[in-house]
Amino acid sequence: MELDVTKALLAPGTEYPFSVQETLPPQDVYGEEIAFDTVSLAGVFTAIDGAVQLRGEMTTTVHATCAMCLGPATVPLTVPFMEMFRKDANELEDEAFQFEGNKISLTQLALTLAMLNLPMRIVCREDCPGSNAYRTLKEENSKSSSQEETQRPFEALQSLLNDEADKAD
Repeated sequence: MELDVTKALLAPGTEYPFSVQETLPPQDVYGEEIAFDTVSLAGVFTAIDGAVQLRGEMTTTVHATCAMCLGPATVPLTVPFMEMFRKDANELEDEAFQFEGNKISLTQLALTLAMLNLPMRIVCREDCPGSNAYRTLKEENSKSSSQEETQRPFEALQSLLNDEADKAD
């Protein structure tokens, strides 16, 4: 989707409201497919010294696989944003998006906001018990950690230091 910013470029400093819908393709995140409902971007835009600033909020719903039970999971995503678009921007080095002419493409903005604001772990619900394999692994780990043996990774180093000190004496 492209946003026509001609009015803002002709009247710098004036805010203009916008509301657009954007469709994002599914994304591969570490081998897992993440899909998005239609993304809504709404807010205001204004021109400042030849650049265009967009301020607003992005909303969508994320669809993925639950990290605990491997079932379907959906997560609502609402992200406030304030981004600059410049004609001379280098997107790899600047903290601004590039645009040409009088239209701004919002696809990259929507994708960037969605991907950067994904939760670290997507679960179907907060109290998801997990799959049978997960519960078995969790049970095994709790048994091994409750044993009285405590591993001391630096114990071997301490014995080497003691041996060296004995040799020096």
